[in-house]
Amino acid sequence: MSRAPADPLPLSAAERRLAGLLRFFAALFLVGALAFFVRPNGTLADLDRVGAALGLASLPPRDEPLAADFWLALAVANMATIAACSWLAAGDVRRRRALVYPLIVSKLTSSTAGVILFVTRAHALAYLSAPLVDLPIAVVTVAALRAALPPGDPRRI
Repeated sequence: MSRAPADPLPLSAAERRLAGLLRFFAALFLVGALAFFVRPNGTLADLDRVGAALGLASLPPRDEPLAADFWLALAVANMATIAACSWLAAGDVRRRRALVYPLIVSKLTSSTAGVILFVTRAHALAYLSAPLVDLPIAVVTVAALRAALPPGDPRRI
């Protein structure tokens, strides 16, 4: 990908913070994708142990390894995609701000799904972990995206 010509205006402090936040998220999501792929059962087992220690229910037993592998592939792809979107957007937060929206949609979707599973399946930490982690990421990202708009800019997400 070729680099766009430099913008004549330097980045504002809010734009620099947004770029830094997006670089951090890119690294975090990439590590998450690798961890989920390498240790999918271990990740869930760890969450289940912590949840049980906090007095929450354990995940109900299921014998669906093929389905689990199918969804694992999609989850890893989602994490890799939002890592790439975050990294690319951080490279030019003015011209590539649209790449931040898939990150926000992903985090709001996983938060909603986690709440639904927590309420309808079991009060297990593994289900609650998505909204506990992803909803704050979505909120912080929306706030940073809004703060990085130039003063008086009519665009709002």
